[in-house]
Amino acid sequence: MSNTSSPLWVLELNAPQMAKPLKLHLEDRLILGRNVAGETQQLDVDLSPYGAEAYGVSRQHLVIAHEHNRLMVTDLNSGNGTFINGHRLKPGEAHSLGHGDQLQLGRLRLDVQIIISPTYGSSIRKQASLQIHDQTQPGSGQLVMIVEDDLEIARALAAVVEQAGYTTKLCHEVVGAIRAYNQKTPSAIIIEQLLPDINGLEFCRYVRRDVHGNALPIMVISASRPISTVSEVMQAGADIFLDRPVSAKELRHVISSMISQHKPGGAPIYTKHLVGTALSGAVPPESRRDAAVLFIAGHSETPITLNVKQPVSFGRAVSGGSAKTHVDLSRYDAINFGVSRLHMMLHNQDGKFYVQDLDSINGTFINGDPIKPSERILIANGDEIRLGQLRMYIYFLEDPNITASDS
Repeated sequence: MSNTSSPLWVLELNAPQMAKPLKLHLEDRLILGRNVAGETQQLDVDLSPYGAEAYGVSRQHLVIAHEHNRLMVTDLNSGNGTFINGHRLKPGEAHSLGHGDQLQLGRLRLDVQIIISPTYGSSIRKQASLQIHDQTQPGSGQLVMIVEDDLEIARALAAVVEQAGYTTKLCHEVVGAIRAYNQKTPSAIIIEQLLPDINGLEFCRYVRRDVHGNALPIMVISASRPISTVSEVMQAGADIFLDRPVSAKELRHVISSMISQHKPGGAPIYTKHLVGTALSGAVPPESRRDAAVLFIAGHSETPITLNVKQPVSFGRAVSGGSAKTHVDLSRYDAINFGVSRLHMMLHNQDGKFYVQDLDSINGTFINGDPIKPSERILIANGDEIRLGQLRMYIYFLEDPNITASDS
């Protein structure tokens, strides 16, 4: 990815008729309007797919540009006018556009969200013990992991971080992030909270349970601002909470400050106490190599922690089953997902974990591949285990599959 010093804006326009928000990358100016078949014109954003003609959008309706780190909108003498929050703009006269504004082209109403801006935005919440330096120190190639499911936003965040002298690793969901983390420990992590399937805070908690990464700088980004959200983020072990819009300047400043203060190898060897997550605290250090944490897709707030010293079965409720040797998945709607009463067995042998299908009706799958009944299959950290249609992700408090040469 090429680095650029140009001001970077990432906007999101949304309307009820859009299947998904329209993302705009602005470095200079963008002309919005509608294309007409057979005509060639200078147009950056074509609104025709969203019923632009029926809503009275002109062929070249308006231009969005930046001026002194502000977004400005200018109506291009459109037929039906341009409005910001109900106020009609004078043609040819620039008007500021902000986060949360409603932009109206003719009768087409678009809600505006600013995702990334050069300087505007970024309300920072931090752990009380964390000090943010006044001066930004350029990086020297340290690795920053970015966990963001939207590829365009991930690339934009990476461009900002790389401008500060760092290298980046992009991951788009929690499972891939955990795999990448176990392959190479980054110098800092940026996590989007609202990831598909598994909440981004679960990755934050995973890192904080690792005795080798419990002091690793972690920043969480979210569009949600309630106090309860900030509290949840901090309780998950994040150092910084950054809400949208994300200021590129502030992002570089905070990442630089966190990395410069964190010295690899200087972290205390203990697991941070996480309020509301007693998972690792419930597992004594000498038993960590036998411990596994499972997240059920769609239920990531209630993970299952097991100490697998003897085989553990998975399925629905069975008579006489012990909580130590059988995991009842009924509360996760197991019957509707095709989970058998005795579906799968989890084994721990010589510090490695194996899955065995118990001749289930709808089968057991590892990362999408079916396994044969009664055959023990070795599993790796972050693997997806599917029982019928019920998906689980398994992580180990100590990864038996990572050797010293891999870290």
